[in-house]
Amino acid sequence: MKQKLCLFFLALFILSCGRMNAQTQTIEDLKTRFRSASSDNQKLLLLLSLCEQAHNLHADTLLKYARITEQIADKLANTTAKLKAEYYEAYGLTNNGSIDSALAIADKCLQKLEKEGNDYALMAALYNQKGRCFMRKNQYSDAIEMGYKVISDGEKSRDTLLQMRGKTLIGWANLEMGRNEEALQWHLLALNTPDNEEFRSKYCILFANIALNYNGMGKTDSAFYYIEKAVRYSRIHEDLFALSNSLAIQAQLYVRSGQASLAEAPLRETVSIRKQIGDPFYIVSDMAQLGLYYANNNQPEKGIAITTEGIEIARKFNIEAKYLFLYSTLAENYKALGDKTKYAEILEKIVSLKDSIYQKNSAKAIAEMQTKYELQKKENTIIQQKFDLNRKNYFFYGSLLLTIIVLAAASLIFRNYRKRQKIELARLREDEKRSAQQAVREAEENERRRIAADLHDNLGAYAASMASNLDIIELQQTSDKEKDAFRELRNNSQAIISQLNDTIWVLKKDELSLTAISDRVKVFINRIQPSYPHIKIEVFESIDNDQELSSSEAFHLYRIIQEAINNAVKHSRGSKIIVKISSTTNWIVTITDNGTGIPGEILSGVKNSNGIENMKKRCGAEGWRIEWLSTGMGTTLMISST
Repeated sequence: MKQKLCLFFLALFILSCGRMNAQTQTIEDLKTRFRSASSDNQKLLLLLSLCEQAHNLHADTLLKYARITEQIADKLANTTAKLKAEYYEAYGLTNNGSIDSALAIADKCLQKLEKEGNDYALMAALYNQKGRCFMRKNQYSDAIEMGYKVISDGEKSRDTLLQMRGKTLIGWANLEMGRNEEALQWHLLALNTPDNEEFRSKYCILFANIALNYNGMGKTDSAFYYIEKAVRYSRIHEDLFALSNSLAIQAQLYVRSGQASLAEAPLRETVSIRKQIGDPFYIVSDMAQLGLYYANNNQPEKGIAITTEGIEIARKFNIEAKYLFLYSTLAENYKALGDKTKYAEILEKIVSLKDSIYQKNSAKAIAEMQTKYELQKKENTIIQQKFDLNRKNYFFYGSLLLTIIVLAAASLIFRNYRKRQKIELARLREDEKRSAQQAVREAEENERRRIAADLHDNLGAYAASMASNLDIIELQQTSDKEKDAFRELRNNSQAIISQLNDTIWVLKKDELSLTAISDRVKVFINRIQPSYPHIKIEVFESIDNDQELSSSEAFHLYRIIQEAINNAVKHSRGSKIIVKISSTTNWIVTITDNGTGIPGEILSGVKNSNGIENMKKRCGAEGWRIEWLSTGMGTTLMISST
């Protein structure tokens, strides 16, 4: 009964979703050209192009094209094309769950390529394929090793996309192991590998992975920012695989942010696309996601049915990597149903699965450490034998040296005694000074918190009340001048509230990280973006060292960025604004537009500009460097901590 119910819901979702066909326009065009091709060489090229759409093809369809390609390549004695066909065959076998067969083909191809040692791009693709297999077998340490090989061969072949895939593979493995910080670093490295957004947009799945990272770290605003990009780019580039992944993550974000009613539509489209592509690995993942949706929406019976079916599919195709997600979802549904006995049973199963994953991914590391230990042990034995041979000679000279050292030490003891007395006295004075400074800081901190509370309780309440009252006033039979004044008053009241909120946000914190400031900038951009639909505003982060800024520094930096964005949208006449926040040893923030540039008399100070003067004063107060670069083709503002 449960199986029939589950199949009924899956059929319903597939029939109800007509937004995306299984075959993209690119695939249909290639099929048409292949049917009309007259020579084997033309057919081979078209078949390879079809196989390049592997992420959009059903596994069985991809296998059919790969094997036809292999036959024609044999006929034409084209070794490279045959190896590529075998690579796509391994890709298709991975998608339908035949992992061991896929690994065997990949290893066979790599053995042939390693003898020649010149087609690094194909070798990198095969290493990446092996990494996909290891990910599906929960062998994350092996997948990470493959990721490094992909990066290395991608660099040798100067293939930017392969380098991005290698870094993404390492990030994916870290993400599955729950190491969100390491995963995010690798995914951001992948994002910053190319230097233009158009190239990045073609690798849509990376934006979805970054969104998943931020969601796992509790940074919902950033997660939504990247997942919206992932969905948009996937549709633009007809990437069905990335689209289905992105929609699944989008649904997860809706559920976890308390917007569960919005999650069903992307879930339905996800399941439909997954069925069309035919990859059981992701089908069971989305079934688990749908089950989680039911658990959170008081429909545990449906959740249990679809999750149980997902577990059966995972067992059929030996998809070990999804057992933990499926059983966790099943546990949530039994918990929602109130079946404590089943809930406890599933929790025990989850503990067992986690232990198994840990053992599988630590066994190799332990073996490597054991090998290194044995090698070091042998080296130490050889060193010890050499030492024994020379020990007698060393004993005499060592004794003599020791005597000299003892005498020198005795001479230094008295001198050091006096120095220690002086140092102790200086330390006591320094401690007293630090205690006084700490008392001052605590007093300043208490005063800062009191001011924030007063602003929130008094001015904040009055400003909110004023804005609320203005919203309900209806002006009747007034002149245009009075209406303009009323609108200006309402805009000013809303601006007061926004500015007050920003001030309170800073005052409530002892310190703020660059990431927190970046997130606040994204919130500000989302607030003003609707007023400037003709301008595209984007934020890019490359934060290797997430530095902490004092509340004063955070306030000044946020205000400078805010002022720069406001200047750009109001005066630049441009169509694009890019904010970049970078941090290694020092941090740098740039705001770039493609507008007409700032007049020279304003930059030089001949003509007064309060905004620019205020930014200079803020930077001067914190000892930062600020610089404008304006060429008439746009303006770049750079603020740095040095």
